[in-house]
Amino acid sequence: MPVFGISRQYFITILSFVIVAGLGFYWTDLSGNLAKNEQHLLMRQLVAAQASAIERNLARSLSATDFLDLEIRRQNGKIDNFDAFASSVLESFAGVANLQLSPSGVIRQIYPLAGNEAAINHDVLSQSRYNPQAHQAVKTGELTLAGPFELVQGGSGLVGYNPVFIDQGEGKQFWGFASALLYLDDLLASTDLQTLAQKGYRYRLSRRDPITQAAVVFARTTETVDEEAFEYSIEVPNAQWQLAMSRPNGLVDGLFSFGFVVSLLAASLVASAVNQLLKQPVILRRVVAEKTRQLEELAFYDPLTGLANRRLLNEQIDLILKRMRRDGGKAALLYLDLDDFKIINDSMGHSVGDQLLARVAGRLRAVVRESDLVARLGGDEFAILLQDMRLPDSSIAVCKKLISSLRQPIMIEGKEFVVSTSIGVTLLPGDGDDVSTLLRNADLAMYDAKHAGKSRFSLFNAHMREQVLQRMMIEEELRSAIEEHQFILHLQPQVDIANSNVMGYEALIRWQHPTRGLLYPDAFIGVAEQSGMIREIGYWVMEEACRILREDPDLIGENCSIAINLSSSQFTDVELLPRITRILNDNKIDPGRFEIEITESVLMHDVDSVVDVLQEIRALGVKISVDDFGTGYSSLAYVHRFPIHTLKIDRGFIQSLSQDSNDQMIVEAIIAMAHKLQLKVVAEGVEEEKQYQRLKEFRCDFAQGYWMSRPKPLEEISGARTTIAQQLSHKNTAKK
Repeated sequence: MPVFGISRQYFITILSFVIVAGLGFYWTDLSGNLAKNEQHLLMRQLVAAQASAIERNLARSLSATDFLDLEIRRQNGKIDNFDAFASSVLESFAGVANLQLSPSGVIRQIYPLAGNEAAINHDVLSQSRYNPQAHQAVKTGELTLAGPFELVQGGSGLVGYNPVFIDQGEGKQFWGFASALLYLDDLLASTDLQTLAQKGYRYRLSRRDPITQAAVVFARTTETVDEEAFEYSIEVPNAQWQLAMSRPNGLVDGLFSFGFVVSLLAASLVASAVNQLLKQPVILRRVVAEKTRQLEELAFYDPLTGLANRRLLNEQIDLILKRMRRDGGKAALLYLDLDDFKIINDSMGHSVGDQLLARVAGRLRAVVRESDLVARLGGDEFAILLQDMRLPDSSIAVCKKLISSLRQPIMIEGKEFVVSTSIGVTLLPGDGDDVSTLLRNADLAMYDAKHAGKSRFSLFNAHMREQVLQRMMIEEELRSAIEEHQFILHLQPQVDIANSNVMGYEALIRWQHPTRGLLYPDAFIGVAEQSGMIREIGYWVMEEACRILREDPDLIGENCSIAINLSSSQFTDVELLPRITRILNDNKIDPGRFEIEITESVLMHDVDSVVDVLQEIRALGVKISVDDFGTGYSSLAYVHRFPIHTLKIDRGFIQSLSQDSNDQMIVEAIIAMAHKLQLKVVAEGVEEEKQYQRLKEFRCDFAQGYWMSRPKPLEEISGARTTIAQQLSHKNTAKK
């Protein structure tokens, strides 16, 4: 039956063609839109990544001024040997062109000076292009960024002004500026912007002029950024930059044209498949929805753990801060780092490490509420945003639950793993009013928790930043001290009480600091142990002690021995025995003249393995002594299991030896029982003649302390031996 005057078959054919062509056009339109959506999401991610790189590198570079600030205040307004100090700071902060000191706002010192002479004596508080930012820094007391602008010495750069305030007795007074100069080209080189520009991407970097508030473009590609460019704000000290990026849509436009042609061809070939083609719109909508969902997950979630990523966390923190400004309320940001995860990752492989991270993520989510946000920041670092806290102490309770949960063993591929975490806590909005400040403060608190012993949490406070910076500075200086051989040994004689002769020494490390002078162990050993550098320092002490035994027998005495202290972390080092063997062989000394001192706490940790290690050390011919005996949990009945030669009675018992009858009985008993076990006994901390005479009555073997001699440099040891001999000879003569 004809339809509209034409045959039914022809009508169906035409209708099929129209339907297929229409579906083809619809497919092309959806596919083109999907491609645009993918490109838009990619552009957003690219812009966010480049902006984050600029913000991160800028913040790290400007942190160099914090070290200057700290050192100026420490030295009360000046830095001795500024060039050497600035050089060491520049080595730790890539991207900084030079460092400047500007007392009262006038540039007086620059490092490096070459090429920057024109900037000397410039008054940054009066010159128009520096004036707004410099005055703002003094007013707010915070680091302020000036620039970018053309430099006097050429090129375009930025200057971070960190105002320094010194306590003059009547309150803190403005001293001047600690400044850092960054070249704009160096900052941009730390991103992928130039590489992206070569691939056809366009970008524009702009800021607000501090005086006119007009937008100023200071970096861009040759080609103009499109009007539909994607923008991202970059938070810089007391200002905000805008990064805009775009890419021509020639490929997408070509996809539209090609799609329409293909649709027409497909319509003429598949007109008979109208029923199946009519189902395509529904399928296409599902595909588009699924693709959009997948792209959103890639943009906002970590693919390994399924947790939120850094980008989503930043956005949520920003939203909460805005809501708090409007409605009030409290929240907390927790920064978590797994303790010693790198050891597991390196020893067991990345596959096991990834499984462990996924399991840890599950435990973190199980502890907090559904309204709280758990994010993976990268590697083994996580963050948790606790929202709508009624009490600040609630964050402490959550930290305790997190630490307890992660301590439970995790089974992976038939092996049991136990992990712990260090947590830094910062409160919103009290500890900061922007995302970067809160993350930095939480990171500092985490760093403090990790160095306090790990598997614990720490709350950010106003003094923490300076303490952490001070500790970081000591760590950096320790690395230089190891490389530049700044350590020396002082030797304290040990006197044979029976014949008054010096029979050996204890080697005590000192740090000949280039600016702070001679430092004793309590100023740096704690940081060395926490950072792991104590192992290399300990091996240096071994090397130096054996070198003295080999090269200076006339100074210390032909048959005298030297004892060195071994830290607990060095005792568990797998390289301990090979290193001791190599050091002894290289120096060709009698192993019996070399002695290792360990504490009771080392003995009581995994007794069986400790006995094995000590047996191997003793097999080398090296003597072993237990230091500070009587302060720990071991006893003489227990010590007999260990292959040791000497007990060193803790100085706490010796100090009251001449007055306290209880200590007298304890010391006498220790000496008598040690002799029964055929062990030698050294009394530490002998500071009075009465103590020495009492030890002689108790038949103690050796004495060590200030009464005989303080620890001395090697070149003074010969004189110390003579003085001890004269002193003891005089006392013996007087007794007779």
